[in-house]
Amino acid sequence: MQRPDALKASDVIQRLRDEVARNPGDLDSSLMFGSALYQAGNYEESASAFSSLLNHHPDHPQALLLLARTLARAGQRTDALQVLARAQHVNPEHHQAWQVAAALVAEQRDWLQLLHIAHNWTQAHPASTEAWQALSRAHFEESRFNEAITAYARVLELDPDNPSHLIGAARLSISAQRYEQAHQFLGAAQKIAPDSAELLYSLGRLHHLTGELQAAESYCRRAIAARPGFATAYVELGTLREGRLDDAEMTAIRQLFDDPSVHPEYRVMLGFTLGDALDRLQAFDQAFAAWDQGNDINRRISQQEGMNYQPALIESELALLPGIFSDLTVEPEHCTTDHSTTNYPRPIFVLGMPRSGTTLIESILASHSSVHGAGELPTLYDIHEELMAVARGQGIEAARSLVRKQANGWRERYLAAMPSCPDQAHIVDKQPLNFRSIGLIRLLFPDSPIIYTQRDAMDVGFSIYRHKFSKDWPCAHRLDDIGHYYAVHARIIAMWQSHHAGSIHVVDHASLVRDKETCIRQLLDVAGLEFEAACLSPHKTRRAVATFSAVQVQQPISSSFSGRSANYVKQLSPLRHALHSHGYGINVAIPYKKTSNATQNQGFTPSGASM
Repeated sequence: MQRPDALKASDVIQRLRDEVARNPGDLDSSLMFGSALYQAGNYEESASAFSSLLNHHPDHPQALLLLARTLARAGQRTDALQVLARAQHVNPEHHQAWQVAAALVAEQRDWLQLLHIAHNWTQAHPASTEAWQALSRAHFEESRFNEAITAYARVLELDPDNPSHLIGAARLSISAQRYEQAHQFLGAAQKIAPDSAELLYSLGRLHHLTGELQAAESYCRRAIAARPGFATAYVELGTLREGRLDDAEMTAIRQLFDDPSVHPEYRVMLGFTLGDALDRLQAFDQAFAAWDQGNDINRRISQQEGMNYQPALIESELALLPGIFSDLTVEPEHCTTDHSTTNYPRPIFVLGMPRSGTTLIESILASHSSVHGAGELPTLYDIHEELMAVARGQGIEAARSLVRKQANGWRERYLAAMPSCPDQAHIVDKQPLNFRSIGLIRLLFPDSPIIYTQRDAMDVGFSIYRHKFSKDWPCAHRLDDIGHYYAVHARIIAMWQSHHAGSIHVVDHASLVRDKETCIRQLLDVAGLEFEAACLSPHKTRRAVATFSAVQVQQPISSSFSGRSANYVKQLSPLRHALHSHGYGINVAIPYKKTSNATQNQGFTPSGASM
């Protein structure tokens, strides 16, 4: 007699099919039959087998889990999640049902659904580190860093001496710009696993952001030595070296980039790193091809998360913003613009297109003894999005009413979210997207300086295209979309300048490079700051910088980063065409008027006393 394990798979499936037909309710035979079909890749019949089994054994936990797995493999992920939800309801203690559901929605990059699943998972399994990690990741992917850190604290409570968990906590702290806290976590991990590649990479990342570039490079090289093929360590090294990589390093990066088994997020970063290295070698066609491929992968990731560029949505703000803020006044209630009577520093807003010099201006200002550079703060962006949602959904009058009702609360919300800097009287918010929110800024903070950074449009667009931008910038993955967004941004800025004549100070990057001292003295004057010589040499100021320009700002102000788009005239023709077709004249500067302290508060102002 032929042994069962010697039978062909098709024979095994047929025998099981016959057995299930004779005994439809037999649990073991049905489970084996469905599993055999799954292993053979016959997902449709496998799902049918498990569904039939559940008709005889309703809510059987293993059958539910196997059915969900089969549906997911067949591409029916929504149905799979519904089955898993049923399994979780029937038996909340079934850990694997939560685990599979979380993995499935994470693969779909549906972070809000992961947030829901992970929250319920932590309720059902409060001692599961995996559940709290999933909750932390969901918050992190939604840019809720404080909530992510709070969730991860439970992981450390449950397993305090696990070096991987300590490193994970450090990376969250780095994302939230809590660098001292990150240093403490990494110090604790170093005592347990000093040669961990993940630890060495994280130390490199931390030292990079805090301005210790030589130490950062050393840690990156040690991480690569500890784990050859460490994708993100190569990316970090490329950034630190500004593309100056040797042949062996470039070969390793190219191999990782071309490997489809490498995670898409890592391949995106590797593509940009490879492009920068090839650009340094003046292999311009190859460099642009690498950037093209990196952007193509990045665009697909963004689309998977529903982050598609919507030109009509962007253009709608041109119609909505003037209607919302024209002649708008708000009651002052209990707040004041006199920051000397509050516990909060005065915000200084530096805004414009990304890659237009906002980090450099922040670094100049933050070199002043009374100024703290806070980076790209998210609060005003969040408030702006809430306002625009009402304007689009309920109309301009509803939005105007919302501003009147919420202005004081929004102002307090913004101030309360600012980082603590007790020794500084001023704080710089360099969120580029705040260029859309100048109307809000003038209402909420009429005494705050607004600095708009301006740089050659082609250089800006090219620089955006060769960097990996976050999901908040879906326009960054295609040259046509970058050109459209830049043109709309220019029209929005021109609109604000027409409403707030003299209230927006423009810093032109080329003029700053050409006549550094004059431009910086004007900048400090507009900001209401006494001149300090340190502001002329911002590269000498030790401070954390969490943007693409973290390496550049540690170099003297120069024109070395300007004009690089000239090497890619042919490749950048879609950008140039998009700029022209959407009404932006590349060689025509946006008109503005010179500001002075006397005109700083012109424009929309609150009624009655100052806010």
